[in-house]
Amino acid sequence: MKIYLSGKITDDANYRQKFGLMEKELLSYGYVVFNPAILPDGFEYEDYMDLDLLILSRCDAIFLMRDWKNSPGAKREYEEAKRLGLRILTEEDLRIRRTLVQLCRDSKRLADIEHYDEEGKSWADKIIKLSDYVESKITSFNQSLNEEDNLLEVFESFEPELKKFFIEEFISDSDKQIEYDMIDRLHGGEFDEKVRLAQMYSTTAELIELFKGKMDKAA
Repeated sequence: MKIYLSGKITDDANYRQKFGLMEKELLSYGYVVFNPAILPDGFEYEDYMDLDLLILSRCDAIFLMRDWKNSPGAKREYEEAKRLGLRILTEEDLRIRRTLVQLCRDSKRLADIEHYDEEGKSWADKIIKLSDYVESKITSFNQSLNEEDNLLEVFESFEPELKKFFIEEFISDSDKQIEYDMIDRLHGGEFDEKVRLAQMYSTTAELIELFKGKMDKAA
């Protein structure tokens, strides 16, 4: 899916970094991304808009960054995307993937830094392998399905024993792990990073409830 990245540029001194980080994240999920922040300085505002709207017309979707409503240009891009019938995506559409990636990285970091006995070493090897597998599947999510359905497809690809391990060792305490991340970044980190962590924390509650239902059915 080809995505046009839309957000506030004018009067934002850090717009290149902001757009760059969002582009990198979308690329990691398998999208093709046009980032208008890479265009060189020196052209007139309407020249940029003409070019942006032309490229937008060649895309399948527009991705609206969190601050898009504060940008007259992004609002024009949004209206044009609606007129063209393009898919409208926001950060809400990334919340499960974003949370899973963070949990995979946290799990691997925990497994890697601790010193375990033989039983613990077996757990660490298993959680690393599981995390690597989940992260690899995130890049191949079916872009025509919603995130929850994609995650359930990944879950159903597990053997029964791995399903149990996924729920009990990866999902059940996921809210606590993201909470640790939030506390760790409470007095540091960028504002956008804190907003994303808050979104992840909310998402973990949904994941726990979703897979609690799966476990209850299996019991």
